[in-house]
Amino acid sequence: MIRATLPPAVFGAVLLLAVTRGPGVGAQRPAAFPRASHPDASAFVPRGARLDTVPLFTEEQATSGAALFNKVCVECHELSDYTGEKFRAKWNGQSMYDLYEQIRTKMPDDKPGSLTRDEYADALAYILKQNKLPSGSAKVAPDSAAMSAVKLDLPPVSPP
Repeated sequence: MIRATLPPAVFGAVLLLAVTRGPGVGAQRPAAFPRASHPDASAFVPRGARLDTVPLFTEEQATSGAALFNKVCVECHELSDYTGEKFRAKWNGQSMYDLYEQIRTKMPDDKPGSLTRDEYADALAYILKQNKLPSGSAKVAPDSAAMSAVKLDLPPVSPP
């Protein structure tokens, strides 16, 4: 059993890096990897599982992000701006940190960078939830190294 000695968000990011990059040269890949958000690593993600099934944020964080979004962002952005095909084409495969930094340094349009880093992380959690990514027990932390290790794997838009 693997034990997490790092904070859950950092452990999750390191774990996702291992899942996306695979084992080192000559190493044998285990049959399963622990879920990124599970601090004691007792839940597993089967080999070959899509990374869009690994929890990256909490429901509470996404709810906070929704409230923030409705207060600050909704006057400029429609749902399709951050869930549609153009959004997915641009961000699928990019790091979670790239999306976070885009939001943090460019939004809100009239006062970029005016929110706290945690508020931007909450807004990111809300966007991830709106893109049908699952929630878990670890929050998105405004940590550049941890978020850089996570590549977004956005599920396709369901037909109406």
